[in-house]
Amino acid sequence: MSRTDTPIFRIPLKSIEGFVSDKIIFRDAKARTPHPNLELKKDGIDGQQLLVWGKFLIKHEYQIPKKDGELFVDVTNDKNLIHRKGNIVPGAMTVSKIILPLEILFADMEISSVNIKFTSSAFYDMKTCSLFLWQFINNNHVQIEVRTYQQNTIIANTIILGRPKIQNKQIQEVDELQVNKSCFAKVEAYFKSLGIRSNSYIEKGKYKDYTYPLAYIASLPSAEIVNQLSGQGGMINVLRMDFGNYERIPITGDKGPEVKLARAKKRSSFNKIMTEVAEGLITYYKGLAIVNPIAKFQNSSEPVIGTINKLINKQEKTKTSLGHKET
Repeated sequence: MSRTDTPIFRIPLKSIEGFVSDKIIFRDAKARTPHPNLELKKDGIDGQQLLVWGKFLIKHEYQIPKKDGELFVDVTNDKNLIHRKGNIVPGAMTVSKIILPLEILFADMEISSVNIKFTSSAFYDMKTCSLFLWQFINNNHVQIEVRTYQQNTIIANTIILGRPKIQNKQIQEVDELQVNKSCFAKVEAYFKSLGIRSNSYIEKGKYKDYTYPLAYIASLPSAEIVNQLSGQGGMINVLRMDFGNYERIPITGDKGPEVKLARAKKRSSFNKIMTEVAEGLITYYKGLAIVNPIAKFQNSSEPVIGTINKLINKQEKTKTSLGHKET
């Protein structure tokens, strides 16, 4: 795409401060040329900004402590025991760590769809790295390819499609007095579990954004699949979310977003599950999940259910040997 007179995006560098312990690095192959794709600018109003003119790379490094993973599954109501009694990072947490940085750093971008394929398990307290390769198809379409690694093993491959926000588009503002305090507290806990300050998303300069992050929405289907399939659903292999016209769900409803599931024709090798996310009578987003019922953990020759039972039994034996009694 040829360079225009106006940058495609403007990134306020102060937004990076919201990532408490993460490391975010921008890389530009044309940095030392007369026309770099990333250009640093400083003004008296917005402080330092990074102007985006063309394709570039973001490197995002982080680690997830187990206590944060436990808080995350509390917030998302994920009852899968492998995230508490085991050492497996929730897949939805990996999804959030991919989508949420984009929502915070690129507030002027509309994410239209996310397609993520999990290729391996992620583990607590291990260094994780996501590489975001940005491609600008034209002035109205953005494609981001993301590869997420742990110790040189690919955890997930993701394709995100988006577009710059339409100029002068009416902003959806929510009156703070209408915000459901209980639901908002859950969203704040969600940010805390990810090691990101909630204000980095909420503060939009001239207004406060009291809508659910798309990353939060994308984290809900996997928990609901576990709950509705009574823990027998295996492991999600593919998750796709279509955010359509990009209408956000305001944090004003009594119960928060609801996930509706419908299983397509049952297969022996995998389950295809259609998802919808609604709030009240309005359906906002649609998607699907491919669930592998015979999935196995990394470095394990046993199916998922067998591995879960071993984790539970091992912990119970340890408690007994230490003289603890289960209540």
